[in-house]
Amino acid sequence: MDRVKLFILLSLISGSLILLMITGVPIIVSIAYLLIALFNRYVVLTAIVGEYAKQEDISDELFSLSSTFNVAFSVVGSLLAVLPGYLGRFGYDLVFLAEAASLYLTIPMVLRAVKYLDKSILNVKIERLSLRDLGRLRSSWLLKRLIPEAIIGLGAGIIIPLFSLWFYLKFHVDLASLSLVYAISNATLALGTLMAPIISRAFRSRVISVVSLEGLATVVLAVMPSIYNLPILLTLFIIRNTLMNMANPLLTSLINELAPREERGRVFGIWNMLSSIPRAVGPGLGGYLMDIGYLDLPLYLTSMLYATAVVLFYILLRDVERRMNVAYRT
Repeated sequence: MDRVKLFILLSLISGSLILLMITGVPIIVSIAYLLIALFNRYVVLTAIVGEYAKQEDISDELFSLSSTFNVAFSVVGSLLAVLPGYLGRFGYDLVFLAEAASLYLTIPMVLRAVKYLDKSILNVKIERLSLRDLGRLRSSWLLKRLIPEAIIGLGAGIIIPLFSLWFYLKFHVDLASLSLVYAISNATLALGTLMAPIISRAFRSRVISVVSLEGLATVVLAVMPSIYNLPILLTLFIIRNTLMNMANPLLTSLINELAPREERGRVFGIWNMLSSIPRAVGPGLGGYLMDIGYLDLPLYLTSMLYATAVVLFYILLRDVERRMNVAYRT
């Protein structure tokens, strides 16, 4: 099966699973939620985009633009989150319907877009990969250096999905009120990701750019529990979100440049898995700490995990651009 067919299949499965969540049956919702993560189509689409970006030598620009569009449309999603507050159960149904429709609509859009791409990019077959094969990959050295992403994923899981709960428990701010903040945060991030290539050129290194952005975001996160002025705290929340996520397209671009063409899809898939599995474990730990009364501890714990990951990332990848000849041209 080639990448385009796999993308279509995963889109149909994901959309159908989201529709199942409308049933409201706890066991069905739980299983559907887990399966949506399993049938994630992000990796396949990233591989298709990555092939074209590499061919045209526009990795930073294309991945930043892709992130901007993704975030811009998520602003609409953030605004939709207010519907349950006004419409109750029907509001949740509308949110699920809108999300499923958005997945289905991307199928004709992608089919139209790929008409302009080289056939060799699209016809790369998806091969099975066993754990034994990992050591034989030409990019195995890169995968080992991406292990800090697992630490980032764990840290993100501990607090990011629970930020709404944290604001509610500590400041009694409900989800409907936070929806506007999330919308502003996403709008700011959309503009920020457009600036990511400029920052990368200024530092002449994707690695240093990623370390700088994630490092600053970590400092902001560590400061947040000590702030009790809500407007200032919400501003810091927006700044942290923007800085941390501005690094994503640059890291994606770096991996796209370093991974061999025939292994690019596998590398993106394993990279996504490194982050996703710990991220799934994190909410349980963060929720437990909040439940026993340690509201701020998840933020401090995440800050420590982020700081560790940023330092390791720099140590492991600081020379990789020079050695692989992907540093920026002056």
